[in-house]
Amino acid sequence: MNLKSLKRKWERTKVERRNLVAQEVIVEQRESWIDLNTIQAKVIFTIVSILLFGAIWELAAKLINNHVILPTPISSFKALYLLIQNKIPLGAAGVGSFESMLLQTLEITAIGFLLSSAVGIPVGYLIGRWRAAEAIIDPWINALYAIPMVALIPLLYFGSGSLIPVSVFDYQGDLLPDVLVSFIMTVFTIIINTYQGVRLVSNSLVEVGKAFGASENQLTRHVVIPAALPDIVAGMRLGLGRALLGAIIAEALLSTNGLGYTMLAFQSILNTPYMVATIMVIAFIGFVLLQTPKLIERRLFKWKETERIKRGGNE
Repeated sequence: MNLKSLKRKWERTKVERRNLVAQEVIVEQRESWIDLNTIQAKVIFTIVSILLFGAIWELAAKLINNHVILPTPISSFKALYLLIQNKIPLGAAGVGSFESMLLQTLEITAIGFLLSSAVGIPVGYLIGRWRAAEAIIDPWINALYAIPMVALIPLLYFGSGSLIPVSVFDYQGDLLPDVLVSFIMTVFTIIINTYQGVRLVSNSLVEVGKAFGASENQLTRHVVIPAALPDIVAGMRLGLGRALLGAIIAEALLSTNGLGYTMLAFQSILNTPYMVATIMVIAFIGFVLLQTPKLIERRLFKWKETERIKRGGNE
């Protein structure tokens, strides 16, 4: 190979490198234009997705042209406004004020979630830390978790009055069966997440603690729980959604108040706009319940950000 051919090859290499750098700059500019790590970009994408969903909803409602099957977004939001103003349509028997139904649903959700956390975290830690406890408890958890929880509602309703004194929870009516349904729907999620978090704690961390003479109590407080805490909090975040779902199901089947009962009451009189409005309230509560712990989780566990998998976008 002579000197001229080497020179031509070098020039081609320089041009290719220059083009490659130019392409990388263009890609970086495009990525910076839609930086998904900024709050503004996330808000914009959320608004765009909501508008897109609203347009599809409006188009589907116009094509169906039957407000009993699918009301338009405008009629649903109008019904939501009237519902908040306590303007209940005729025929919706037993539907109380908006404040009372909202407070009852939140009350059942909160009590069911707190009871589930108080039971689920210790049980999950127990079976995740000791093999004997796992061998005894884990088969029962797997068996009960596989059972459709809705099938247990009649047993919970008829058995709650005889097994537990009503005065323990029932300070505003027959809330005890509803709380038990919310508890059953939530507790297994928290148990399983806590169990996975404790079981997957790095053994090297535990061995280092033992090398420094840490007792079992000190290992629990300073090694195992901090390492498993992200999984525990993730389980609690999922448990909040399950607790709300359990509260809605219980109110729909057992109660005479709350958002679940109200939704079915509007369905029974074929008032679909009011039913959709109730569903929107439930969806908003679920969104807030799931997003609030997520924000707390990001602030408390910033050290986990370095271990996160890279996803599409700018992460």
